[in-house]
Amino acid sequence: MTYLVIDPDGALHVRDRPPTLDAINAEVGDGGTDRVPLGVNARGFVNDVGHLAGLPRNVVGSLLLMCCGAAHQPYAGPVVVVGWDRHAWDGVEIRSLPPEVLEALRGLHTDIRTVVDGGVPRDRCDPLWVAQVREAAAFVAAADTPTITIRRGLPT
Repeated sequence: MTYLVIDPDGALHVRDRPPTLDAINAEVGDGGTDRVPLGVNARGFVNDVGHLAGLPRNVVGSLLLMCCGAAHQPYAGPVVVVGWDRHAWDGVEIRSLPPEVLEALRGLHTDIRTVVDGGVPRDRCDPLWVAQVREAAAFVAAADTPTITIRRGLPT
């Protein structure tokens, strides 16, 4: 049973334990967990109030989620990626990451981290992709913190 955690500093950790909701909540921290749909057989999880709680932005984690189909926005705090089975007969969609997805995500993380650190990733990376990752990293690092406006009542 395996899942990934990307710390706000960009470090990748492979956890070899069941990816339960309790484990995910412990990884992302207090404040609630928000599910991030991805375009692979995986789901991301982030802290629901990470920005409001003052957690540091996770540039590498945000870029990995964005490369996998997530909304283009900064995510704060740890990022957790688990396997996902939307057709689960047992009612539990959270799964271990399949080995091929795990390896693909590790490779993607390595490439993103290399670009963010100012290096040149593996030679199979398209220069346009590298430029887009650099642009997205600048956006994630400098974008305004998302806010919520709450208004009391509606005019009658």
